[in-house]
Amino acid sequence: MSEKKPWRITIDTSPDQCNLNCIMCDTHSIYAARKSVKRKRMEPTLLREILIEAKKIGVKEIIPSTMGEPLLYPYFQIFIDEISQSDIKLNLTTNGTFPKLGAEAWGKKLLPITSDTKISINGISPNINEQVMVNTQTEEVLNNIKTYLKIRDKRKSQPNPPTVTLQVTFMKNNLEGIREIIEFAIKHKVNRVKGHHLWVNWPELEIENMRHPNNIGIWNQFINTIVSYRRHIQLETFDKLAEKSNLEQLIPDAYECPFLGKELWIDQDGNYNVCCAPSEKRVTLGDFGSFQKMSLLEMFNSKQYEELCLNYKTKNICQTCLLRKPC
Repeated sequence: MSEKKPWRITIDTSPDQCNLNCIMCDTHSIYAARKSVKRKRMEPTLLREILIEAKKIGVKEIIPSTMGEPLLYPYFQIFIDEISQSDIKLNLTTNGTFPKLGAEAWGKKLLPITSDTKISINGISPNINEQVMVNTQTEEVLNNIKTYLKIRDKRKSQPNPPTVTLQVTFMKNNLEGIREIIEFAIKHKVNRVKGHHLWVNWPELEIENMRHPNNIGIWNQFINTIVSYRRHIQLETFDKLAEKSNLEQLIPDAYECPFLGKELWIDQDGNYNVCCAPSEKRVTLGDFGSFQKMSLLEMFNSKQYEELCLNYKTKNICQTCLLRKPC
């Protein structure tokens, strides 16, 4: 029986480095009380070792941090150097500010090695976007997106050309902003718009949760109004919600985790994580060791991980996870 291996790995190199304070973020939000608590950055030697092993075992994609702004990591060039010498693709999520180098220079470095670039934005109007992504400059970000798309277009003829996605968090206060994002994406030939429902990390955001019983009808009506857009662009996770009477209703048992047995996360210290849930929830699934003590394949084929893959539906966090999907 052949060993199992992850097809994609997320490496959280610098979770405490960000130039924005998005309200929904579990680390950098304006509502975060522990801003003084800082986690160290991943050492460049450790990053290189992980990437070398990932290439060796045939990992297909690397995501460079989904916490903070990955392009602020001072050793980001290691990603570019190692991935450009392999068949691996970079799958990047960025807040659209393109720090240090600017959109054009980053585009020239990144687009030759990326499968997809997800640019987070929560409204085309500054009045909407800047209430969510605190400290961003919306007009500057929109210009960055246009610049990045022009560089993408120059690579359309290559095999499996890179794509660009606009990524949004579904909230009550940016609902009309989401419509504007879709219209902007169609106009500028963005490949898709992807969204995800809010993880309510802060009590101040409970009223923004579109999964709240009071908001589900509003959300479903919104979905009805954007049906025509689907003829022009891919809209991912823009689905109606089932009516329910309480927030903690269990996810249907038939819904499966899209990550377990397929993907892996590694934090800044080299510790293995098994999913992308907020850290205080994810740790309830157990301690799965570290890269320094256990190889990628050893962890992925460990008895502990195998048992989690088989029995995750018994875990409280998994029973209400927003990311489980129908088979």
